[in-house]
Amino acid sequence: MKSRTDEKSAKAKGPALVNQSAAAAVEYLSRGWSVLPIRPREKRPLIRWQYLQGARPSEADLTDWFQKWPNANVGVVTGEISNLVVLDIDPKHGGDDTLEVLQCRFGPLPMTVESRTGGGGRHLYFKHPGYPVRNRAGIGQGIDVRGDGGFVVAPPSIHPSGKRYGWLAGQSPKDLPLAPMPRWLIIETGTRARRLVDDWRSLVREGVAQGQRNSTIASLTGHLLWHGVDPGVALELLLGWNRLRCRPPLEDTEVAQVVYSITRLHEENDRKTELSN
Repeated sequence: MKSRTDEKSAKAKGPALVNQSAAAAVEYLSRGWSVLPIRPREKRPLIRWQYLQGARPSEADLTDWFQKWPNANVGVVTGEISNLVVLDIDPKHGGDDTLEVLQCRFGPLPMTVESRTGGGGRHLYFKHPGYPVRNRAGIGQGIDVRGDGGFVVAPPSIHPSGKRYGWLAGQSPKDLPLAPMPRWLIIETGTRARRLVDDWRSLVREGVAQGQRNSTIASLTGHLLWHGVDPGVALELLLGWNRLRCRPPLEDTEVAQVVYSITRLHEENDRKTELSN
C-alpha cells in the first residue's frame, strides 16, 4: 500500500509518470504549445477545448487530465497560441501526388518538424506567420491545413488502427526549429498578409535569386489578385518584374504558367466562398 509520502511524491512529479502521451504533453507545453487530451485511439477531444485557443493549460491541468484519463492521446492546438501551422498530408487520398505537383510549381518545402500519423499520413509543422491563418480543408486533393481554431493529434498518440504517431528521425521538435510557413502556402489558405507591406515593397524592389523565383511570383500574383488587379494586368506586371528583378529571369512561359495556376486557385477559392455564404 502506498504511503502518503509516496502519493505526494508522485503528484509532485506531475503527469510525466502517467504514460508517454502525458510526458510528451509536458514537453510540448514547455515549448509554448497549447495541448489537450484526446480520446484514446481516437481524434476527438476529451474536454471542451476551445478556450485553449487563447490560453495554454497549466501543468496542474495536465496532471488532472492524464490521471483521470491515463490512456488519453495528446493533441496540440494549432494557430497563434502555439505559434504553429500544420500541413496535413493524406497519401491515401492523393496527398503525396498533390504535394509533388505543388512543389514542382512553387518550389520544395523547407525542412521542418514532421511527424508520421498512425494512419500513414504526414504532419508538417511550420511557424505561424503572426496573422490569422484559417483552417482549410482540401487546398489540394489529400492536403489540409490546420491553423487558428484547429488542432492535431501528436506523437506518441495511438491511431484508431493501433499504430503510433511518431516524429521522423532528425525532424522532431528537439532536433529542428520550425521553418517559416512558405508564402505559397499562405496564399493557398487564403490568408491576407496585412502586416507585410514593407516586406512586399522590399521584395518588389530587391528581387530574388534562383530557387525563390517561382514561389515569389506565385506570392505576388496572389497579392495582386486579392487587391482586385485583373489577371491579365497581373501577368504583364510580373513578366516585367521577372525580367528586371529575377536573377536570372525565368522564361516568359514559366511566369505565365505560375500566374495562370494562382489565378485558377484564386477563382476556385472565390467560388467556394460564395457557395458557403
